[in-house]
Amino acid sequence: GRQLRRRCLDLGAEMVGTALLLPLVATVNMRSAMPVRMVPPPAFALRRVPAMPSMMLTEALDVTAASSAVETVSTLVAFADQSGKLAGTFFQASLVPYLAFLYFLGYEKNQTPKVALFGHQFLLLFVLSTVFTGIVTKGTYGSTLADVDWLHGAAEALLTTSNLYVAYGYRNAMAGLPDPEGGAFRYPGLIIFALVVAATAIGPSTLGLETHSAFLAGIGNLPENPLAQLARAEPANALSIPTWAIHFSSVFEWLLAMNLVTTFALATRNEKWRGLTWGMLPLHASGVAACTYHFFYNSPEVGFLVTLQAGLTLLGNSTVALAALLIALSNGWTPSELNPFKGGGEAAGTQHTEPAPAPLVMQPMQAAPLVAAELIGLTMLASYMIKYGETALGLPFSPNVIVAWFMVLTIPASVGYNLATAVPTESRAANE
Repeated sequence: GRQLRRRCLDLGAEMVGTALLLPLVATVNMRSAMPVRMVPPPAFALRRVPAMPSMMLTEALDVTAASSAVETVSTLVAFADQSGKLAGTFFQASLVPYLAFLYFLGYEKNQTPKVALFGHQFLLLFVLSTVFTGIVTKGTYGSTLADVDWLHGAAEALLTTSNLYVAYGYRNAMAGLPDPEGGAFRYPGLIIFALVVAATAIGPSTLGLETHSAFLAGIGNLPENPLAQLARAEPANALSIPTWAIHFSSVFEWLLAMNLVTTFALATRNEKWRGLTWGMLPLHASGVAACTYHFFYNSPEVGFLVTLQAGLTLLGNSTVALAALLIALSNGWTPSELNPFKGGGEAAGTQHTEPAPAPLVMQPMQAAPLVAAELIGLTMLASYMIKYGETALGLPFSPNVIVAWFMVLTIPASVGYNLATAVPTESRAANE
């Protein structure tokens, strides 16, 4: 019976995915003034089959249609511009452990802050955005998402939004701010998502945005490179300042979130939360791989970085899922929680009330405006240094696989070293 229920749930999920994604694809294609590519019917449907009863023919067509729909959804989830590649396979596979991560992290006794949990959940909208922006990128421009700046920056803006929710959720909880009532705190993120969807739908046709149109009209781009005497001309697919800023802010926000999760272990008196910090490290490395790829102007000579980024995403989603499972287990989660009928047949007199988790131990937190100012300052400094400074170097114009590997490995390794050698606040206080 349990296997049957699970199979029914899986089938329902596929049907919901098909219902949600296929109309979105059609809408994006129509909005971008591109003809919808019709899939020709299978060959056997065009032949005369005199011996096949009408019911059998109908069933055969139904099976074929269902198979095509599931294949289409699978392709979409693999991300349109990476479909059929190893990177697409990795991205697709990474969704399963991430859903497990959300399930275990959301276990109520974990005391995961409401805002932070929404931030982790909001990442799914970022994933969805890479699907429809990838479709427009491939169908309208015949390019990849990394080379279409305005779509690239729009999709990555959702990742930045997700990370902001995560970081400030943990920070506010440890500063003693209660979880917000209702769902109004979600509205800013959902509005940003709606704007990205609208821009993607009308950008090519109504707004006339082209392949290399800059995200946010390139606000912040300098009219001339200050290093013009030393610099080479950057290629057409170079990232704009807004898109570089989105990337660096995402990286810095994730590092902030990692630090806050480490501190959250002290607030909850549960060292298992430090394991989540380590689980987040491969996802930081994934972001570094993406930035390294853009540093080399998305050159095919370092195209392995796209696959590496996808592989690190799969690894990172798996490690955070494992870390969240260990946190949930430490707080009393058992496999019986998976039973949808748990407690349904118990008499009211036999139910027992479990003790509430201990309240969080407040931690000293920097003022929110100061944190925001530091993030903005670091983001803008890094964005201008890379966009205009790298043009004075020969390296970005002569991609080197060894250098690319060095960049991807050393930066996360230094973060890991700092994690391993950092002394928890409790230990410092005890030593003093």
